[in-house]
Parts: sequence; structure tokens; C-alpha cells
Amino acid sequence: MRRADSGGGLEAAGGSGPWLLLVALWTPVAVAGLWWTAGWTASWLSGRGGVGPSLGLPFVRAQLLDGPSSVWPGVSSTVVAVVFLLELLAIAAAGGVVVVRRPVLGRSVPLSSLARASDVAVLAPAGVGRRALALRPSLASTSSRRIPPSEKGVALGHLNGERRRECELRASWEDVLLAVMAPRAGKTTALGVPAVLDAPGAVVATSNKADLWTATAQLRAQETQEVVWVFDPQQIVFAPQTWWWNPLRGVTNIEEAHRLAGHFVQEVRGSRNRDFWTSAAHDLLTGLLLAAADAGKDLHDVYSWLNDPTTPEPAELLARHGRAAASASLRGRQLGAPETRDGVFETARTAAQCLRDEAIMSWVTAPPGGGAGAGGVSGTTAEEFDAVHFAVSRQSLYLLSRDGAGAAAPLVAAITDRVMREAVRAAERRGGRLDPPMLVVLDEAANVCRISDLPDLYSHLGSRGVVPLTILQSYRQGTRVWGEHGMDALWSAATCKVIGSGLDDAKVAEDISRLIGDHDVVVRSTSRTRGQVSTSTSTRSQRILAADAVRALPRGSAVLLATGCRAAYVGLTPWYESKRATAVRREMHVAEQLLTTRAGRAFGVDATEPQRRSPCEPALTPRPRRRPR
Repeated sequence: MRRADSGGGLEAAGGSGPWLLLVALWTPVAVAGLWWTAGWTASWLSGRGGVGPSLGLPFVRAQLLDGPSSVWPGVSSTVVAVVFLLELLAIAAAGGVVVVRRPVLGRSVPLSSLARASDVAVLAPAGVGRRALALRPSLASTSSRRIPPSEKGVALGHLNGERRRECELRASWEDVLLAVMAPRAGKTTALGVPAVLDAPGAVVATSNKADLWTATAQLRAQETQEVVWVFDPQQIVFAPQTWWWNPLRGVTNIEEAHRLAGHFVQEVRGSRNRDFWTSAAHDLLTGLLLAAADAGKDLHDVYSWLNDPTTPEPAELLARHGRAAASASLRGRQLGAPETRDGVFETARTAAQCLRDEAIMSWVTAPPGGGAGAGGVSGTTAEEFDAVHFAVSRQSLYLLSRDGAGAAAPLVAAITDRVMREAVRAAERRGGRLDPPMLVVLDEAANVCRISDLPDLYSHLGSRGVVPLTILQSYRQGTRVWGEHGMDALWSAATCKVIGSGLDDAKVAEDISRLIGDHDVVVRSTSRTRGQVSTSTSTRSQRILAADAVRALPRGSAVLLATGCRAAYVGLTPWYESKRATAVRREMHVAEQLLTTRAGRAFGVDATEPQRRSPCEPALTPRPRRRPR
């Protein structure tokens, strides 16, 4: 369906004459009304009361012939003029506020041809409120108008940049979201942070930087009064280790072992001519992980077996626990041609190279003697993370990892996947949907959380009350991780797609331009024939947003493609422009002080203690004594 755009599109159109006529007719009326209001106000300020004639032609005639004194006796014309000027200044200021609060659209964003309020009614406060009532039984006794916005869904932005309540758009608790934005386009500040702060249930947040944690962890701890877990084996926020997670605890069959192995193999998948080696390494890791889980061993044993291709122990353990087929498969691989066997083991070691880092391993293996593991808090019993309990709580889990070889990204993907799957199981036990829903913010997903079948999970997570928000820097970044078909599947499965500024992929920009559609633009042409001027109008079809306009979206804005809705232009709302800004800044300052203190200690530099301790972290370890000079 096309909409006619009579102007404001990519080029000017005809049809402006009637508007100019209306302006010419109503401007004198508006000026007369302001002057009458100024005189009435001046009379009142002079102590004579609000006296004077009614607004009409007699008033205008008297002003033009005799001036203000004939209408408001005893009132100075200067006072009336001053009040009139103040009225003009007030109007100008109000107009300036409106202009400033709206994003700079430019001529490349024809709003009249994009979604109007009626086109995205399901995302507006009333519509998303009704969806929340239908999806969340815990809200059944509440009127949709009384439901707090944070309980209705995930904030997306404001339609056409209008910062009014009725223009706020939110995804519902059955939507699955995908955001594609360039760096510094508002991915974390306008999507990640607001989503985490508003989440009514459990939250999982991944990142390779400290910004998401510093902006949200303190407030999440205060508002939920529940545990905030921070997985930080590579010391991004220098969080002390007070807990650990056992990836093998949920491995009870070959399917679970194969899934866990896939998170490691994802690190080497995609290289050319490596399909055989990655598949073989995947199979090898599956057998080793299953053997370790059956025998109550840990990932230290798995990595030890990877470095000894001929050890019979894992195959014997599988046979001892009744897994004859898996045992035979593993022994067959070990007894194969040495060149092939060594190549498979080398690929598997490369995929699982994070297991050679003791700092990482301390977070995923039981601490010796009940301590907190390497880098942990001395004298404290480390708690084992329980994904089953987490799924039905309001707790928060921050998973931090650097990107690159040897990083903890496979373990970040593994724990994220485990938590989401436990949430799905919990939803099934509770009638099919979690209430409150779980939010999973996969910031930097292509770098630190490469879940191989994430595109497939998108097809059903929303129906279980598990709402994922995957944030990518570009479409091609997703293609590199999930392949062309996988990224296409992820794009198609996402019910809310947010395309921000900085999209430099010509093909993707052209595809988005086609998805947004065409509109009819009115074109006026003027011709001169033998001294006479004739004007004609016609319509032509053109893209609402051409590919170059998609690329040139202003920062702080985005195109929203929601299932069942016209493409919408939205102004993003970063946390520092929200009502929470003061509280976030205050708690962010505390978090940054903690980070600075811990970083100083980690590098042997004395640091000043923060004025108050973070509510979501244990007490800091005692400060080391100063070295004598």
C-alpha cells in the first residue's frame, strides 16, 4: 500500500498554495488575539481589572484608529507593547523546545509516508498494555492504564521522535528483538541499559565492556533486592569471584554434551576447508565432555584428555556408564590414522583453548577446599550458580568476556544457553510462559556469545516468556558467526528489528529500503508557451527511504520494522535523557569507583576506597599495606 506524499519527501512537491493562503488569512487574526490578550493583561496588572472590549472587528478598528488608550483608558501603551513582546518570546521558546526535543530529520525522512500512531497501535502504551494483560496472569487484577510502562514490555523509542507518553513504543513480552547499529549509535545507552533497568524478571546481559554493568548493576541490586551475579574471568570490571558454575552439571545425555561442545567448536567454525575437522572435533569434544560428566570429573580432566590423544580413560568411563556406542566412537577416533587423529585433536584443542587459562577455569570448576578459586575472596565459601533457580527469580547475571582467541566467550555462550533452556523448561512447568518474563540482552553477541542455533531459538523463545535482544554492529557481523542462511533466519524470526545509524552495507541498506516500501510523490511542473504559464501536477512512485537515506539516519534515531506494522521512524531514548538519569549517574559513580579500586589493586596500585560499597557486590578484600619507600 502506498501513501501519497505531497511534500517533505526527498524532493519538494507541489500543492503549497492553499497552505500559504491559510497562513495569510490567519496570521492577522493571531496577532490581533495576542494584542488583545496583552492589553487585557496590562489592564489587570495596572490594577484596573481585566476590562476592555471583546475581541472582534470593533476592537481592531479602535486600535488602528485611536491606539490602546481608547480601549484601555489609563493603561500605558508601553506596558501593552512589553506584554505583547513577552507573549511572542514565550511562543518562540515553546516552539524552540519542540524543535530541540525532536531529532534532526532532514529532508531524507518523509514522516508522512512512514508509520503513524494508528499503524503501530499494538506497540503504543494502550496496545502493549493490553498485550501485557493477556501474557502475564500476575497483572490480571490491574487495569491496563495502571500498569507501569516497565511491566508492559521492552522500550524501543518514541514514534517520530516525539517525547510524549502516547508516542512511546514498546515490544511486548512475546516479541524477540534484533538491533543492528554501528558503534556509538546508541546500542547500549538507548537499548541495552533501559531494557535491563526496566526488566521485571530475571536478566541476563552479555558484553565485552564495562559500560552495561556500571550503568545498571547497582540499581538492579537495589530495586530487586536479589543477587547480582557477575561472571568476569578476564577482569573487565575486576569483580571478585564469589561463585562458580559447573558446565557439566546439566550434561546427562549425548544431546546435552553435543550442545555444550558446540559452544567451543563455534570458535573455529567458519574457516575455509575445515568442515571435516570442525565436525570431527565437535564429535570428539562431545565424547570427552560426556565421559567427564558421567564420572563426576571436571573441565580440567577434559583438557588433559585433549592433550593425550591415546589415553584410554575417557572411552573406559563411557563404557563403564553404559554408553557403548559413544565409547566405541571415541576409541575408533583414537585408533585412526595418526595424522588424522592429531589433526582432530589439534582442532579440538584450538576450539577449547580457553580451558588452559587457570583464571577462566576457576569460574567453571569447583574451588579446592571450598574456597573461591583463583582470584577469589579468601576465606569465603564459593556458591555454585544454579541456573534452574535463576530462571524463576528476579536475579541478574552479567557475563563479561573479551573477544579473541583464548577468551571466555565459549563459556559465556554456554551459560547463556543453559539459562535460556532452563527458563523454557520452567515455562513449560508453569503452563507455557514465564511470568515475570526473562530478558536476555546479548550485547556484542557476535563477539562474546556465539550460540550456534540462536536463529532457531528465536522461533520459540518469545512464546515462552523469554525475550532475547540481540545487538549487532552490522548485518555482516552476524553472517560471519551464523552464516548467510543462519543470519537470514535470525532476521526473519525477529519480530522487532531496530536499524540504527551507520549502516554501511550497500546490499543490506537496499534490502531495508525495499522493505520500507514506496510512496507516491506529487510533482508540479510549470511550462511557458507564447507568454502564458501553465502548471500541471502528477504523481510518481519512489522509495520512502532510499538506500543512502537509510545509511544517513541521524544518530539517536532508527527505523523500526515490527511484525504486522508499517515501518516506523523512532527517536531513541538514551538512559541519560530518561527519568532515571540522576539515579543511574549516582550509582554509576559508585560502580566506577569500585572498578577503579579493584583495578588499582590488581595492578599493585593503591586506590581510594569508594564512599559506600556496592549493594550488589561482596565486601572488598582488605587493602594491601603500602610498600616501604
